[in-house]
Amino acid sequence: MSTRAHIALAVLVALAIFVIIRLVRRRHLKAKYSLLWLTLGGFMVVIAAVPGLLDWTAARLGIYYEPTLLILLGLALLLLIVMHFSYELSRMENRVRTLAEESAILRHRVAALESGGSPSNGTDGTDAPGTAPDGTGAIGP
Repeated sequence: MSTRAHIALAVLVALAIFVIIRLVRRRHLKAKYSLLWLTLGGFMVVIAAVPGLLDWTAARLGIYYEPTLLILLGLALLLLIVMHFSYELSRMENRVRTLAEESAILRHRVAALESGGSPSNGTDGTDAPGTAPDGTGAIGP
């Protein structure tokens, strides 16, 4: 890359780091996600500060057109980000499902208390938590 490109990259990285820190301070971005972006910014600072690093790495890997290495690294990073967010999404879906089930059980118990009955906790063998008094398994109003 040319010196001009390295300077432009350094300016863009500095601006991005400033925006990330500002988002974290305003609590628009969680700290655990900011670490990911700040790490990426750190790598980009190294690439901008050491002009021959990208060319040397590309030559060692047998890549003859140096910007291709940058594109390859970008695609690898995007793949890692997508995998991380898929993991987080799966974890959140499980948590939402658990909370919905707990909410349904609590709604059932409140409805039983309001109707004058006693909420069953499943210890006497009549109703297990999460089942309607008629045994149908229907929960809710």
